[in-house]
Amino acid sequence: MSDTTPGGASPQDPDTSPSGGTSPGAGGGRGWSRPRPTPEQLRDKAARYLERIDRQREIARLLGLGLSPEQAAERTGAELRVARGVRQWLERGEEVRPVTPEELGWRRAVGQISTEEMMKRLRTWPYTFGRIRGYDFWERGSWDDVDSLHSDHFLSREEYHELRVIADSMPHPPDDPMPWEKKHQQQ
Repeated sequence: MSDTTPGGASPQDPDTSPSGGTSPGAGGGRGWSRPRPTPEQLRDKAARYLERIDRQREIARLLGLGLSPEQAAERTGAELRVARGVRQWLERGEEVRPVTPEELGWRRAVGQISTEEMMKRLRTWPYTFGRIRGYDFWERGSWDDVDSLHSDHFLSREEYHELRVIADSMPHPPDDPMPWEKKHQQQ
């Protein structure tokens, strides 16, 4: 899967893309923020996400060894539909769960990698940027992962701003023209 697959539409990310930010409040246009999660809550949340990623990668490894989806599901404790989905990705030549900036933040949260390693990799990440497709389709880019990490408190404000400076210097693709703009351009 490419890192531009829309969130929530990818079979590789069912229910794994955390939402974040502020939500509008009831009064006067003011917004409210979620309380900052504790380090334990962040660790637990990251562990749940990583469990899915690691399970799907293990299923892909087992399928590569010649096991059936049924056998892979049994060995990993996954549902059969998940193992069959992984098999479909492999049959289409897709990489199963490529590493993303979000995964790096989650691995840091559970202590699998250090802050230094995470930041080193995120500083050199070849970021892509989300863009509007059609009327209302947002095509995710890898920078959207960094935004999610920050809004969900997996990145500090300082870490985010350091990465933002790097990302701002990269080229951003234009949004696709809206249908009414295409018609106008053809005249």
